[in-house]
Amino acid sequence: MKPLAYALACSVGLSVGPAIAQVQGVMLDAPVPIPAFTLADQADQTFSATDLADHWTLVMFGYNSCPDVCPFTLGNLEAAIAETALRVRPDNVPRVVFISVDPARDADTVTDYALFFHPDFRGVTGARVQIDALIEATDSFYRLMPPDPSGYYEVQHSSAVSVIGPDGQLRAKLQPPFDPGATAEFLARLQINYRREFGQ
Repeated sequence: MKPLAYALACSVGLSVGPAIAQVQGVMLDAPVPIPAFTLADQADQTFSATDLADHWTLVMFGYNSCPDVCPFTLGNLEAAIAETALRVRPDNVPRVVFISVDPARDADTVTDYALFFHPDFRGVTGARVQIDALIEATDSFYRLMPPDPSGYYEVQHSSAVSVIGPDGQLRAKLQPPFDPGATAEFLARLQINYRREFGQ
């Protein structure tokens, strides 16, 4: 898998008490097309590449029983989306999609898991080949670890959030932890750059 080429790394510092909160946002040097894929939620409603068209989408990979990264990042995203809604038009507020890389355990609960963090978040999963196509296109990573004697296994996965533009192409990556306000500013600037690119 070839690493993506990145052009601009933005680290925006905000004072929050004694600590410094920031967003690690990286805009891609060139957009990366997202291949055709078909996933589904627990009610068998499909989610495919056509669902990425004409709006911004934030995609993260994980699994429902993740003890730390997934719940923390989804909570981060809930706050970031609220902040972004204050800075962009309602139709430009990104949609959040959580993709489980552990369909064997999560297919029946992935929707409920995503909805726990926000009523508009979508949770989907699907066949391994479909998941892997998106993993490769977004330069992401996961690995199912060997099961223990009881059959339980852990999952290693990348934590970055992929930012997909209205043209259905990967435009940026966000690396948690990130400050909601700074992340909102990054996403707003990304949208401005996108409109300039298309002369809008």
